[in-house]
Amino acid sequence: MSASPSANVEPLAGIVGAENVSTALEARIACSRDASGLEGECLAVVWPSHPEHVPAVVEWALQEGVDLVPRGAGTGLCGGATPQRSVVVDLSRLTRIGPLDREGRRIEVEAGVVLGALNRRLAPQGLFLPVIPGSHRAATVGGMIATDAAGLRAVRYGTLRDWVEEVTLVDGLGRVHRLRGDALSSAVGREGVTGFVVKAVLKLASLPTRRTVSLIAFDDEEALLIQRDRWLQDPQLTALEYLNRHAAGALGWEARPHLLVEFDSDRGDIHDPERIAALWRARDGLYPVLARRGHPVIEDPRLEGEALQELLRWLDAEGIPAFGHLGVGIVHPCFRDGDGRIPALYERVAAWGGRVSGEHGIGLKKKGWVDAAFRAEIQQLKEKYDPKGVLNRGKLC
Repeated sequence: MSASPSANVEPLAGIVGAENVSTALEARIACSRDASGLEGECLAVVWPSHPEHVPAVVEWALQEGVDLVPRGAGTGLCGGATPQRSVVVDLSRLTRIGPLDREGRRIEVEAGVVLGALNRRLAPQGLFLPVIPGSHRAATVGGMIATDAAGLRAVRYGTLRDWVEEVTLVDGLGRVHRLRGDALSSAVGREGVTGFVVKAVLKLASLPTRRTVSLIAFDDEEALLIQRDRWLQDPQLTALEYLNRHAAGALGWEARPHLLVEFDSDRGDIHDPERIAALWRARDGLYPVLARRGHPVIEDPRLEGEALQELLRWLDAEGIPAFGHLGVGIVHPCFRDGDGRIPALYERVAAWGGRVSGEHGIGLKKKGWVDAAFRAEIQQLKEKYDPKGVLNRGKLC
C-alpha cells in the first residue's frame, strides 16, 4: 500500500468533519480488507455520522474521479468491502435507532446499527429481528441488507429480505431513494453496487415463548436427510443445524453427522435452558474452532434435493469439515488456505444446479462463478443507479 493517497480529501473534512476522515496509513491498512482476507488499496477512509453526509460524499467522489466502497463491520467473507484504489465509506457511525412502533412491530434504524445491540434493545419489549447470522455480535444492519443475510434460524424466518419494509438508498449520482415492495430488490443482496443503504425500516417478530432442542447423531447423511425432511414439516421448527462427522469431532462430540434442531414448543428432547445455551455456544463457536485447527476458509453453497445429498457425501469422503443451516440447504465447508478443492467445490455446485453463495455474497471472490443472466441483471441496475461506476467497482460481476 502506498504511503500517500492520490485523492484530494480536503473537501471531505467540510462535509463530515475533520475528525471523520483520515488518510493515515493505519486507518487505510485497517480498511484495506474485510474478513475474506482479500486485500486491496484504500486511498482514504470517511466516516459519515449522519445519513445526509452520504450524498455529498458521492458528489465529491464524482468530482474527484474516484470510486467509493461501502463498509459496515468488515465481517464480509467475499471481498465485498475490499477497496481497489478506492475511498472506503465506513457507515459504522450511523447508529441511531428510531422509536419502536410496538403495535405495528417495526422500527427504523441507521445502517451502522449492530444486530446484537438492536436485539438487546428490543428484548424487554418481547421483540427481535429474527435473522441471526454467525457474525450477529458485530454485523451491521446495512451490511446484512447488502448480502441479504440468512443465519441460524432461516428455516423459520427466512432471510433479511423478508424483514425489510423500506430502505433509504443513496445512489451513484448522490440521489436519495426510498425503496419499498418490489423496488427493494435494487438494494437488498446487491452488495453496495447500486448505492449506500443509510437507513431501513425493519419488521420485527415476537420472541419465542418456549424453546427446546434436540441433538441427534446419525449413522450417515442419508438417514440424517430423511429426518431433516420430517422435521421441516413441523410449524414450530425454528432452527435446523448440521455438523458433519469431521466438524462434530472438532467439538469433541462423537464423530458422526449431527443435527441440532430447535423448536418453539416442547417438542425437543432438551428443556434445560443452561444446557440449551451451552449447545448453542458450541455451535456459535464451531467456525473459530475449525479455523484454529487449520481450516480458516469458509464457503457457503446452497443446494436442495439430490444435489444436497451429493454435496454432503463428497465433503464427508474428502474429509472436509462442514456445518450449516440445513433447513434451507446452506452448507459451510471449511478448507485450508490454498486448498485446490475449493474450485472443485464451485464446479460441482454449478453442475448440480446449486448456488455458490447462499448467504455470504459474491464480492470479488466468486464473481467468476455467476451466470450470464445475473451479470445482465446487475448491469441493468448499474445503468439505473450508478451510471458513472462510482460504487463498489468490480464487485459481483
